[in-house]
Amino acid sequence: MDKKEVIEQIIDLQQRFSRAVIPYAIESWRELDVPLAQLKSLLILAGKDETNLRTLAQDLKVTPGDVTGIIERLVSQGLVVRYPNPKDRRVTWLQPTEKGQELVAMLMESHARHMVGIMEYMSLDELVALSKGLTGIVRAVEEHQKEFGLVV
Repeated sequence: MDKKEVIEQIIDLQQRFSRAVIPYAIESWRELDVPLAQLKSLLILAGKDETNLRTLAQDLKVTPGDVTGIIERLVSQGLVVRYPNPKDRRVTWLQPTEKGQELVAMLMESHARHMVGIMEYMSLDELVALSKGLTGIVRAVEEHQKEFGLVV
């Protein structure tokens, strides 16, 4: 097997894995009182130090007008805060509140609990191999991000 074939096999396995864990994500999302569009916006905001409406709209691939209502609802729920850019009053920064960060953390913890339960079905050798493989992919992602300026 050559490198290209192994990469194709890994991509196939990653896609199968992603499809297989969807029910666990849905179970976690059901517990929330946040619609999917708001959750998606909150997750993007939580992954950044701060961002503005225009950048969030670009990340979501929608217009700033489409995001305005979503942000209004997140602000009213206490999940996001808006504040002016001191250097340019035309720009409003968006940032998750502590409550918003806690909601994202809760989702991540729920995901981690599911993964622990799933990994209990793996042998020690499989877990060691998975750890080695994930270490390699994290290193590769970080190098790729640095090379292409994709660090968030």
